[in-house]
Amino acid sequence: MRLHPATELVLLGCALLLVYGVPSPLIPAAVLLSTVVGAAVSPRVRFRRWALTLMLLAGPMLVMVGIIQGLFYPGEQVQVLAEFGPAAVTVEGLALAIQLWLRVAAMVAVCALFAFGSDPSRAFDGLLTLRLPLSLAYVCAAAMSLIPLAQHRVRAALAARAARGWDTDRLLVRLRLLTGVLGGLLVTAITQLDQRHDALTQRGFGLAPRPTPARFYPAGAGQSALRWGAVVGSCLLVGASLVGLLPLPSATDLLGVLDA
Repeated sequence: MRLHPATELVLLGCALLLVYGVPSPLIPAAVLLSTVVGAAVSPRVRFRRWALTLMLLAGPMLVMVGIIQGLFYPGEQVQVLAEFGPAAVTVEGLALAIQLWLRVAAMVAVCALFAFGSDPSRAFDGLLTLRLPLSLAYVCAAAMSLIPLAQHRVRAALAARAARGWDTDRLLVRLRLLTGVLGGLLVTAITQLDQRHDALTQRGFGLAPRPTPARFYPAGAGQSALRWGAVVGSCLLVGASLVGLLPLPSATDLLGVLDA
């Protein structure tokens, strides 16, 4: 049975809290692995599309932190693994690079899984269930609706250029056309959001304190217990980590074990 959208949002928030609240790389690694499994088994998420999004967003970050932190980590009291002229591979630099990349990759993976597995209507209903203000819920749902709009407009723009003789299969040609496509996309998005706001205002949007959900979602004590359990469990883990009661190894400890 599919989760309630409010439960999905709570799990998303708890995952991000654990990723950035616990200093051990084991937590973001576990979240990333769980997200990979979730994307692979989900019938609503195309795994190839999700993996490509993760690679495009987190891949450059891996290269950047690997070069900056892994090869040029500042400091004199460091454990050097290898030297290449002015650059040196250090345990401290690699540890910091691994920690940063795992956090970014886990964040991108979880957010992409939620975005591809949900839709603006579900997100809006979930935010209302969590008692968020109506205006804030609408802004978040409207932002999610821009993703399919952008994809549709970009495909239409590239198809129009291809009909005029542009070889849009080439990456360099697409990059050359990107400025014009993004300009038209921005104008279209602003126009549609303004028209949507006028339509909702005419229909009395905001007059009712709690609008009726767009569809039926699974509810009950199980969903509520799962949300509260995830929140309490995540807060306890982060609190235990902050006071030193969660004995998880750091990235430096793990690299020290491997080096030994």
